[in-house]
Amino acid sequence: MQFLFSHYTTASGLISNQVNSVVQDSDGYLWLGTTDGLQRFDGIRYKTFQHKENDSTSIPSNPVWQLMVDKKKNLWLLMADGRVGLFDTRNFTFREVPTRFKKPVSPDTFVKHLIADEFGNVFYLMGGSEVITWDEKSKAFSYTHNFFKQKQNWNITDFIQQPGTHKYWISVEHGGLAVYDGSNDMLSYPGQNTGKESLIDEYGDGNTYYHLYFDHRNRLWSFTSNVSSYIQCYDLTKEKPVIEKAEFPSYLKPFHKIEGFIQQEDGNVWVYGTLVFAKFLEANKQFQFVSNGYQGENSITYEVIHCLFEDREHNVWVTTDNNGLYRFNRTEEFFINISHQNRLSDKKGQGRLMSFTGTKWGTILAGSWMDGLYQYDSDFNLIPTNIKGIDNLSGPNVWSMYASKDSNTLWISSQPGIYAIDQTKRTSKYYNPPELDHHTIRQIAEDRDGNLWLGTDNKGVYKWAASNGKIDFSKGPVPITAIPEVQINKITIDSKGQIWIATPETGLFVMEPASDKVRMHFSGSERPPFQLPESGISSVLEYDDSTLIITTATHIVKYNRVTNRISPIGRSGVISGFIASVEKDREGYVWLASTNGLYRINIQKGITIIFNRLDGLENEQFVQSASHVLPDGRMLFGSTNHFVSFDPNHIKAMHTYPDLHITEFRMMGQALSVDSLMRLKEIELSYKDNAVEIEFSTLMYGSPFLIKYKLDGLDKDWKIADKNNQAVYNYLPPGSYSFLLKAMDAEGNESGKTSGVKIIVDAPFWKTIWFYSLLILLIGGFLFWLDKQRMQRKEAIQKMRSDIADNLHQEVNIALGNINILSEMANLKAGKEPQKSKEFIEQIHSKSKNMMVALDDMLWSIKPENDSMAKAIARITEHVDALRNTYGVKINLLVDKKVEALKLNMKIRKNIFWLFKSGSTNIVRTGATDCNIYISVQRQVLVYTLEFNTSQMDVQHMNNLLQRQELADKLKEVNGVIQSQLQNKRSTIELTIPVA
Repeated sequence: MQFLFSHYTTASGLISNQVNSVVQDSDGYLWLGTTDGLQRFDGIRYKTFQHKENDSTSIPSNPVWQLMVDKKKNLWLLMADGRVGLFDTRNFTFREVPTRFKKPVSPDTFVKHLIADEFGNVFYLMGGSEVITWDEKSKAFSYTHNFFKQKQNWNITDFIQQPGTHKYWISVEHGGLAVYDGSNDMLSYPGQNTGKESLIDEYGDGNTYYHLYFDHRNRLWSFTSNVSSYIQCYDLTKEKPVIEKAEFPSYLKPFHKIEGFIQQEDGNVWVYGTLVFAKFLEANKQFQFVSNGYQGENSITYEVIHCLFEDREHNVWVTTDNNGLYRFNRTEEFFINISHQNRLSDKKGQGRLMSFTGTKWGTILAGSWMDGLYQYDSDFNLIPTNIKGIDNLSGPNVWSMYASKDSNTLWISSQPGIYAIDQTKRTSKYYNPPELDHHTIRQIAEDRDGNLWLGTDNKGVYKWAASNGKIDFSKGPVPITAIPEVQINKITIDSKGQIWIATPETGLFVMEPASDKVRMHFSGSERPPFQLPESGISSVLEYDDSTLIITTATHIVKYNRVTNRISPIGRSGVISGFIASVEKDREGYVWLASTNGLYRINIQKGITIIFNRLDGLENEQFVQSASHVLPDGRMLFGSTNHFVSFDPNHIKAMHTYPDLHITEFRMMGQALSVDSLMRLKEIELSYKDNAVEIEFSTLMYGSPFLIKYKLDGLDKDWKIADKNNQAVYNYLPPGSYSFLLKAMDAEGNESGKTSGVKIIVDAPFWKTIWFYSLLILLIGGFLFWLDKQRMQRKEAIQKMRSDIADNLHQEVNIALGNINILSEMANLKAGKEPQKSKEFIEQIHSKSKNMMVALDDMLWSIKPENDSMAKAIARITEHVDALRNTYGVKINLLVDKKVEALKLNMKIRKNIFWLFKSGSTNIVRTGATDCNIYISVQRQVLVYTLEFNTSQMDVQHMNNLLQRQELADKLKEVNGVIQSQLQNKRSTIELTIPVA
């Protein structure tokens, strides 16, 4: 019996190679109890829980002895030191529960066990002593909660409920079996079999029975170990033994011990323990042992098996004391591994299996390097070769085999030479033409005309022309000079008769057989459409009339000869190792073998399924061009020391899609409680905590489902998860997202159901709507304020202009009024007093001139283009020049450059100009000579200084002018101050005006 085990050790993530117990919870997680702690396994990753000092919610110690899931889906932990409690699988917290035994016991040394019945009751067995019962109300185990009857002096070694009944069977140390029937509150035991139980009479021999187990047929299995150790099985329905005193001493070492029994859903019963792992064969009532010892990657090695557990996929999990965890599933063992013996040394063959073919008589030939040619029947039983001309014990080193179009000849290339096998006569002929110079023939193929194309080890390609070599084979081979002298990996002849020749370095050559010319050349150095990812070609497969599959060392592409285009197949990086061979099955899937695995590819959907040692491949290091499809559809692939056979039709996808689970959610590298997150409508993250890692699983352990994921709102397309089933987003911009998952089977069919979680990444406050609204409001308010200030300034300027205009209007009216009066008086005096009339006319002329000057000044002031100090200084300069010309006085004007940069309003500039003009004019008119005028800015104060000679000046007149009310009014408007120093020779007047 062959069982293919998948092995899980500390190298794969287990924290201990001593695994004591395994169970599966309602979600599908596997929980492992080990000597170094508790672990949760989702098929890919382990989550570990160990004791932590000063943390009352952690497990109380690391060695976990037993795990149990009760009817209420609670996970119970029984520790090696006897403490017991409940582990919350959602919050990952442990709660120890108190125990109260009637008898003095030592949990550290007693055999202990948790037991659950089908009614939800939980019991704690202290083997060889007593059983106590869990009470939900008091949250404790106690003998006071026991509802079953027992004798006070009994030492109980085992306890079990009989399924479908209220009977509880009790194994009494050295007292056989007893039963309490809860339906009638009756206790039966040897010597007082009140319930007339035939099993009590059968097992009333005073022995001690351990590991009681009821199977689906209402049969009780047990183990006894008094003088000798043996297994018993009693059928309670038929009231007779199934087996009596089954012993294993002939098979096992002297010491062995039974630890328990288990029945699979398909009915198979297993027994396990110390040096014991066997299946019960119902047909002959015998046990068939699983081989113990390393025989390959899929074998099992153990000293003690503590537990067997069947999960919901019917995988059987095996826990061992020193070699980790194993899994097997007999219903999913698709691959048959065939190894061979070297017939001369009688040792396991080491030669690579390099070629295969079927024969007309229904057998299979397998050619190996070093170990010769082997023949198998259709079930891969080795049979003698029995081909005349080929040694049954060794035979040639076979590299390639090809069935001729004549339906009779098998061509075999070897090292060196060629064999031609006549299938009708089962005879062979050997040819080694001198032209081939003893070269190894790696590939052999026959074209439509019966010509052989021979690919050598390092001398390129030879063509054996049938027309020349039929009579004398040695005259047929000629070298094909169009092909370089290199190793040939594969020769494929397509349905159109073209020869496709793959080389490991110089690309792929397509030959026209009639002309022996190269029609096309594909390589990494060619230009499109003949450019490949690399120049090393491993194989070529004609997929259909229009499509050729081309494999390089690490890539697989398809060439469409209708559109003359090359396109990649699947995702880059999926295939591990170097590609060795490729075949197509009847369903259209492409099977690809590499030096590190076997792959099934759906070339339409680009979906790749990987098969390796965990799936039953004994050795996934496959050999170059070593593959074949048998007429019945089975496929053969050769590896370094054996070959594998399988029927691809048996590898089908399951019709029921699994539920997908988020198993871990990390934010900024910190794990969050997944159960708490899943209860939320959405996961809200801050803008700083926007790096997330999401791990997910099908929680299936033997089914080839793939998972597709998408972060809606960021990802444009669905992505196929890699083997880690993990999505990593190092930066999520603020926004709303939905992380979605859906399952896809091995056929590429997708589940219509999606699952996932909504994720919200908050924006920083400066990117929120309320902040933008506030910002817009502030900007709007600021713009409103600016506009208001602009309007106020405009209104102020307008008011200034209006005031100036009003002043102008007032002065003009006054001046015109004076002129009118003077003209009337001049008119009255014209006849009688002409001289007086002339004086009035002179006054009219003076006032008119003054009015025109004042009018000109005011009109200049209200013009917008004159709104600057630079213009005002220019106006002052013009006035000084006019004084020089009018009065012939020397006047020097010096103006600080800073004055021109002053930004003063119109009214101040007008008043300053009036003060300057009035002061300079009055000084000149009163007789001042040799004047120096300085205008400067000192600490935000405009300083106007007049320095002049007073020797010819009317000083009293000047004092009167400085005391005028009009001057005082102007100074008040600008907060100006005048300081004068009038002396006989040289005087100074200084006017200061604040301009801040």
